[in-house]
Amino acid sequence: MDNELVAISEMAKLHHLTRQTLIYYDHIGLLKPIYINEHGYRYYSVYQIPVLREICLLKKLGVKLDDIKKNMESRNLESVTNLLEFQKNIIDEQIQELNKTRMYLQQRINFYEDSHKSYPANTPVLKQIPPRQVLFVPFEERPGKDVLHLTLMKAWNMLFDSDTIPSCGFGTLIRGEQFHSEELYKNSGIFVVLPYPQPDLPGVEEIPGGSYMCMYKYSYPYEEKDFHYLKEWVENKNYKITGDALDLCLLDTTFYNSEHNVDYCCLQIPVIKK
Repeated sequence: MDNELVAISEMAKLHHLTRQTLIYYDHIGLLKPIYINEHGYRYYSVYQIPVLREICLLKKLGVKLDDIKKNMESRNLESVTNLLEFQKNIIDEQIQELNKTRMYLQQRINFYEDSHKSYPANTPVLKQIPPRQVLFVPFEERPGKDVLHLTLMKAWNMLFDSDTIPSCGFGTLIRGEQFHSEELYKNSGIFVVLPYPQPDLPGVEEIPGGSYMCMYKYSYPYEEKDFHYLKEWVENKNYKITGDALDLCLLDTTFYNSEHNVDYCCLQIPVIKK
């Protein structure tokens, strides 16, 4: 009989496990030793080696110990196939989530790389910008730093609640019908560019693609003087404004330094040539 017994240390070494792991497996009823001597030392049968080998394989595949235990208690071809299919589905879901996270990371990298491009500050430049879908949340009062942050967090929390990460930037949206009004920021609010289309999300708006007169600037995304400067420049250059303006924040408070202690933004006004 001794030739058929394997001491716990040998059994652990054979399967690249620790003694503590085998003791734990005994405790939860996953794999019990066939014999315990008067000193409490555990021994296993050589015929338990295939069992532990399969347990180790399933664990390497990510199967939970509870599921392994249930499968070992009533093991047949159908049950083990179902177990593996179940685990494969879990892995597929994890891959989808990882791919989604990778997409968010790449979008954020692209966002910062675009922010790093060198454009003269306070100098209008015509750019072609593709269509964007944004989540819009209106300001409850005239925007300032506190209102901006509180409204932005309201928008972000809406996205988090829908399992979406805001990886593509945010800013202030100024309504076109207010451009010549003394209340420029009436009906304005925060916009957050969506990382992928979400037509069913409340507050979603479509921002048309096309020609935008842009101006990169060091100021907050709610400075009236910057907007009026660019609007007058556009009108003087014989362009027609075709829609709402966006003041996109590229680098916020987290990037402040001794040279700049305000946000780095890109004011965008949609235009066509008259």
